[in-house]
Parts: sequence; C-alpha cells; structure tokens
Amino acid sequence: MLIVENNPAKVEADLAAGRVTCPCCGGVLASWSFARRRHVRCDGGLLALRPRRGRCRGCTKTHVLLPDVLICRRVDTVAVIGRALVAAARGTGCRGAAVVVGRPFSTVRGWLRRARARAGVLATHFSVWAHRLDPNLGALRPAGVALADVLEAMGAAARAASLRFGPRPAWSWASALTGGTLLSNTSSPSKAH
Repeated sequence: MLIVENNPAKVEADLAAGRVTCPCCGGVLASWSFARRRHVRCDGGLLALRPRRGRCRGCTKTHVLLPDVLICRRVDTVAVIGRALVAAARGTGCRGAAVVVGRPFSTVRGWLRRARARAGVLATHFSVWAHRLDPNLGALRPAGVALADVLEAMGAAARAASLRFGPRPAWSWASALTGGTLLSNTSSPSKAH
C-alpha cells in the first residue's frame, strides 16, 4: 500500500512517467489494474473508490495506491476522523465527538483510544517532519494535552509540506506523512522518516 495524491489523472501520469517508486525496493511502479471497489464514508455520504494498483518493474511486488483522503483499514475519510480528533483535543468526550462527526459512538471511541495510545509517537513523528520540511521552524510548544500536541505538530508539518510541495488539505498531509498509518495498530509512522 502506498499513499498518493487524491488525483487519479495525476497518479496515472506519474505511473506512466515512472515517477512512482516502490516502497519495498525503490524501483519504478507501473500501472497494474485496480484494487477492489470500496465505499468510504465522507461528509457528503458514501464515496465509491477503486484505487489503482502499481507493480514494481524491479521486484515485481504489487501495491495499492490509496488516495490521501484515506488511511489504512478505516471506512471513514481521514477528514472525518480528524474532525473527531479535533473535537476530543478541545475537551469533547467520545459521545460528543461522535455527534460532531455523525458516526457511531463505538467507532469514534476506537479512533480516540488509538490516537491517544499513539499520541507520543505521532507528536514526535509530525514534529520531525515539520522540522525536516522547514529547518527554520522554531520549537513547537506543547499544549499539555496529548491529542492537542499531536494536532499542533501535525498542523506545523502540514503547513511546511504545503509550502514546499503545494497545497493539500491538512488531513491529506497527515495521511501522506504517516503512509496511511495514522491510526494503525500494525505499523509505526516513524518508519516513514
């Protein structure tokens, strides 16, 4: 799995031009059919996606090219999940955050538990990216609340990435900079450094 910009025409052009690299060996990915169709929940209802697949010309491994509006193994877009995280960082409980995003309490509780469990790793991860992308960035001030610290570091990294590479929504940068593992329990975003 590889996170790419949410622009199918650009992804196709990048694949055709050999600008997408294999996360396993660094080789060049070529077009290789599509992944299964999936439906994800967004603010406007359901979004139908059929992500592109790429195959490495070197090691021959295949990878799903997941748009940056998603993160691994989640049925909601990263922006919806992000709104729940912001609500929780501002002091809203799980039930209130579930109401804010219009999702089941148990789903939102799972997101918040995972984000809180990984808060230290995520804050460090985004802080490293922020300073790597903007070496002149000063120290980030801790907010004293774990989720707020994550959001502060993520915001700084998203601003620096947008200034360097072009604008994208902050939550798309969060997906891209973690390789889609923002709330994953199977791999660490620190592998992306």
